[in-house]
Parts: sequence; C-alpha cells; structure tokens
Amino acid sequence: MFIRRAVLALLAVALIIVGYLSFKNVAQFQRLGERSIANSTLWLAQAKVKRLEEQIIKSDQEIFRAIEQQEVRHLERVWQEPLGEHSASVHDVAVLDSDGEIIGFTSRADRSQRWRFRRLLKKRVVPDLALPGLRLDRLYHLHRTYGDRSYLISYKAIRRQGRRMYLIAHHDTRYLLHHVLPPVLTSESGNEWLNVVDENNRRVFGQSLREAGDYVVGYRFPTTLYAWRLQIAPTAAPLLEAQVRSSRFIQAALIFLSLFVIFGAVVYSLFTADQQRRLAGLKSDFIANVSHELKTPLSVIRMFAEMLLTKRVADKNKEEAYLETICRESERLSNLIQNVLDFAALERGKQHYELEVGDVLIVVQRALDTFRYRLEQLGAQLTLQVKGDTFLSRMDEQSILLSVINLVDNAAKYGEGTEVTVTVDGTGEELRIEVRDRGPGIPEEDLKRVFERFYRTGTRSTVRGSGIGLSLVNHTANAHHGRAWAENAEGGGARVILALPRYRAPDSEASAAHPDFDSMKGLDMVDIHHG
Repeated sequence: MFIRRAVLALLAVALIIVGYLSFKNVAQFQRLGERSIANSTLWLAQAKVKRLEEQIIKSDQEIFRAIEQQEVRHLERVWQEPLGEHSASVHDVAVLDSDGEIIGFTSRADRSQRWRFRRLLKKRVVPDLALPGLRLDRLYHLHRTYGDRSYLISYKAIRRQGRRMYLIAHHDTRYLLHHVLPPVLTSESGNEWLNVVDENNRRVFGQSLREAGDYVVGYRFPTTLYAWRLQIAPTAAPLLEAQVRSSRFIQAALIFLSLFVIFGAVVYSLFTADQQRRLAGLKSDFIANVSHELKTPLSVIRMFAEMLLTKRVADKNKEEAYLETICRESERLSNLIQNVLDFAALERGKQHYELEVGDVLIVVQRALDTFRYRLEQLGAQLTLQVKGDTFLSRMDEQSILLSVINLVDNAAKYGEGTEVTVTVDGTGEELRIEVRDRGPGIPEEDLKRVFERFYRTGTRSTVRGSGIGLSLVNHTANAHHGRAWAENAEGGGARVILALPRYRAPDSEASAAHPDFDSMKGLDMVDIHHG
C-alpha cells in the first residue's frame, strides 16, 4: 500500500512537472510568434516615424537657410522667397539675441495670433529652450503642450558678425496633423491600423486600436514630435487575439487530456496489478481449500472402505452406516469435482449449455434428493415450498441441478445447522428458486461480492468451501438470461434467489409436464408445502 501511494505521488509530481514544461513551451512558442509580428510591426512604425521626421527636419533646414540669408530687419522677406513644399507647416519664425530677446519676428498668421505667439515665446518657450548651452549650428526641437495646445519648436544657435544668435521656427501641429501626417502614416497596404497619441495616451490622430489587444506596437518620435507616440496594429489583430485564446484553450485541453490519459493508464496498471495480486492470492486459497475439500471425503471413504474390506465390522447396522457414509462422501466429492470442472470450463470459455424446455420444480426435487446425505451430516432440516402450478423454463437441467445443490450447500454451511427453506415460486413473470437459511446473515459490505469467484465472507472464513459455488450460480443465471442475487431476510438469516425466464407453453404441454410430488425421495427429512 505504501509503495503504491509513493508511486502515485511520484507520478503526480512528474505529471505536474511535465504539464508545467508543456505549458511553458507552448507559451514560449506563442510568444515567439507574437514577437515576430511585433518586430515586423515595429519596423513599419520606425520607417514611418523616420520618414515624418525627415520631412520636418528638411523643412527646418529650408526655413533656417532662408532666415540666415536675410537681414534681421528684413525678416518678413522670408515668406517672399520660394520655399520647399515641406516648409508649409512653419507659421512663425523669430531671431533672438544672445540674451534671448526677440530681435526679429515674422509670421504667416493674423495679427492677434502673432501677438499671442510672441508673448508665449517670450514668457514660456524661451525659458524652456536652455539657450546658453546650445552648440552652434546644431538643430534642436522642443515639443510641449502650453495651455491646451501642442507646440513644436525648432531652434538652433548661430554666430553672425561675431554675435551669438538663435533662430526659432514654430510648426503648426494642427497643420501637421491634417496635412503632413495623413499621407505619411496612412497604411499603403490596408493591413495596418495606425494612430498617434500624446503623453497622456490621448489620441490626436487616427483611429482607436482598442480592439487590437496585445498586438499594438508603439514607437515614440525620437527628436521632433517626441511627446507623441505612433501606434500600429495589424488589422487582423482581433482575429489573432481570438485565435490565441482558442489555441491556448485547445492546447491546454490537449495537454491536460494527455496527462489525464497517462495518469489514468498508470493508475489502471497499478489497479490491474493489484487485482492480479489479489486474484493470485484467491487462487492460492482456492487451491488450498479444494485440496482440503477433496482430501477430507477421500480420507473418510478410504478409512471406512478399509474397515469393510478387512471385515473388522461385525455389526450389520454399523456396516450399513459405513456404506452410507461412503456413499454420502462420494456424492459430496462428486459435487465438488463437478464444480471444479464447470469452473475450469468457464475460465477457458468452453462451458456449453444445452437449453431445452423442462420443469424447474422437478429439477429442484432431484437436487434436494441428491443432497439429502449431506443434509443428514449437517443436521439441517429442509423444507420445500411450492407456489404456482406451472414451472416450465428453457434450461440446461444439469447446470440448474448443480446450482440448486450449491445454493442449498451454501445455506446449510453458513446457516450453522438452522432450518433451510427452498421455495419454488411460479406465480410471477419469472420462475424463482429461493434458498433461505436462518443463520447470522450476510454482512452488508459482502452482499454485492458473494457472487465473485473465490470470494468468501470474512466473518465466516472458517467455513469450509472452495469459494466458486455462488460464482457458478451467477454464471448459470446469466447464461439462461436470468439473474441471481442475495439479501438478508427479515427475522434473521439470508436468502439467495435464482430467477429464470418463464416458458409460455400451450395448455396441453403444461398439463403433461406437471410435477409428480410423490416422486420426491427422502420424505422423512423433507417437508413439502404446496401453496
């Protein structure tokens, strides 16, 4: 028992480890697939961000080149010169001295917008630019929200006529969102969803990607619009999400099913091994019991036969008693051998039944007559009760005869010498042969097992027997399409019932087959009641 529990515990641990590794490998393969999709999506996001930033930087270079070519006092001429197509997003330009004061300013906006931006530039933007630390001729960007509006400021430090100056260009982010971003970020293939979100994860461009789930890839603009982030997801993301969930469920179910099958197979193997071990023990007990059962009558037969052979018995009454003993033990030995032969035939699957219409009551009478010597030895009183008028059934008479003998023998042994009542009931839909004793009864836990081969109740293990009698009865019942069962009777004792299908014969056959009760032998020891 301890070894079996240890094996099951080790098996459970092994299955847990195998299950964990299997789930881990499945999850790893899924992550590899997701990573592959994410890498390709990220590459696309990087390419689009790079393209957009190149346009903004190119427009910065164009506008700063135009500013550097003009005198500060003539800065408004910047808009008069032909600029590149990418500079259309620049609405305001300014030139600051080394102290950060505005010395030149021009704008494409109207007068009120100009005034608001100049004020914003002086009060809030310039302090955020950290102008003294700038390297000359290097392009910088400031992307920040002032109030409720996003601003993109491009700036650089230059030296002109020995003086340090700063060039400022303001890109209108609204223009970028409506005219520059769409042609750059729109998916050419139609296989991607795109949008742009700010630092608070609020969408400023594009569509919602909520349905894309875990397949959304975000990439922040590195130098220009760095407060914003481009997000891309495959249009098939919802389908991929559903497939991943379904795949996880199916794979988990398959892994669990595989582990369950393995565990069930091992448990079944252990159970089968245990059953075989128990069966081997029962077979050993069976051989020992049968050997003892065979030895006892043989010893008695030999002893009395030798006494009669040597003519040491002078009394005729004793001689007759010895002969009866030899007959009784011979009958007992014959029944036991027949049981063993029948059981061996069943084990080999070679048991054959010749079913013919016959009278069950006559067969029961023959069985009781055959068993009368055994009953005398046990000192048990036998009563036969008959209910009904016809008892025809399609049966193998010899197997039914042995079944009744086994039932009566079982009742006589386990009834501890109490009265045994055999009832043949032909009043119902089936013919019933009921054998009842008035002994201690059958323990409840043994009621369902008494028909198992080699099984003997634990409370009466001292009673001699082979353990195959009721097993043969049950097999005979099944072979006749009937049934057999045991139950404890009211008032004490147990009863075992063998039920057979009734044969519905014509009236002429039924009258011809009616039993002759006067043919019952041994009336001095058997009481017959016809009800």
